[in-house]
Amino acid sequence: MIKKNTKVIFEDGGEQKTSEMLGGMPLSKGEVVHVHAENSAEVIDYEVADKIIDCYLQGEDQTVNITYVLRKK
Repeated sequence: MIKKNTKVIFEDGGEQKTSEMLGGMPLSKGEVVHVHAENSAEVIDYEVADKIIDCYLQGEDQTVNITYVLRKK
């Protein structure tokens, strides 16, 4: 069985926030993600700066960790 984990690191200048995402999302370097803040009309644009994929083989099972680094545009 393959288990997939998705983590997103948001870089806002000097700040860094990490979020776990359920279900994952297929993104590529250079893509722009429009983040809509809850209870706000503000939209913040982030660019996918990096995509890191780690695969761990455990017998017949595999765990795939995908980490996206998003940088504020």
